[in-house]
Amino acid sequence: MTELTEDFIDEAWGRQQEPLAQLVTVTSDADPEPIRATDWSEGIVSQGEAFPHFPFRLAWAGASKENPFGEGRLTIANVDRRIEDACDAAIDPPEVSLSLIRVSAPDSPEVAISGARIPSVEGDASQVSAIIRPRSFKQEPACAFSYTPATVPGLF
Repeated sequence: MTELTEDFIDEAWGRQQEPLAQLVTVTSDADPEPIRATDWSEGIVSQGEAFPHFPFRLAWAGASKENPFGEGRLTIANVDRRIEDACDAAIDPPEVSLSLIRVSAPDSPEVAISGARIPSVEGDASQVSAIIRPRSFKQEPACAFSYTPATVPGLF
């Protein structure tokens, strides 16, 4: 996750906020060219990469006992058929990166999620919808270890 800039924090506390845009990058082993999209109506160039406007919605479900890391749903207008084709033809699950930028400073992402997996995609002629799962920490050593009085008595 990236750091927030001072300008972003000042504007968040101010009365007038600068326009924000979301950037989405989908990479798939089935398509060597990443698929980029933004919700900004004129499109944006950020860090030298063009993000054309594809209308999309991004919704995150809260964490639960069954799914402690939560998951999201990304729904993009099926303007470019490559989106569904790249996800359907992929051998490994495609990855998605999400960024929030200030329109006046597109080269400085404020909030970013990278490497989230897309395990499933469904779509029709008008839109493509994908489940987004952030990195699972279940296999990380600190999370996979069982903290009990017998293994770490100093914690109890």
